[in-house]
Amino acid sequence: MKKIFIYLAVTLTFLSCNKSEFLDTVNFEKFLLSGSGNYHNTSHTWVLDSLVINGIPKTLSIKDKLYNRTYEHNGTFFDSDGYSGKWDIQKKDELITLIKNNFNSTYIESKWLIKEISSTSFVYQITFPDNNKYDYYFKISYD
Repeated sequence: MKKIFIYLAVTLTFLSCNKSEFLDTVNFEKFLLSGSGNYHNTSHTWVLDSLVINGIPKTLSIKDKLYNRTYEHNGTFFDSDGYSGKWDIQKKDELITLIKNNFNSTYIESKWLIKEISSTSFVYQITFPDNNKYDYYFKISYD
């Protein structure tokens, strides 16, 4: 009887300590975009790698190749052109950006399609009212 009690106690202790929390898809995309918020993982900077407009690759200028955007874990972002704002992902593959208008401090909202996101690459698409589609390809910056 004592062996059964010890076996049950050890088994229950092991099972109670072996809990893992998994991220849902939305939070996983957020963490890939901006970091987990822990220790030195509070933001990610993404550098423009290529641009495709309506399926046709665009040749990037030297200035274009220097463009980068930093997404902070706290839901803010800034880019190398001097723009800043807020961001959120509320449903899978949809990035909501609120870009701050530097003239009057209001925000302009846009919704972009996340086509791909991983720990090293980030691709989103903007579809304009005239149905032109811009696919922006970014790579992570390790600087």
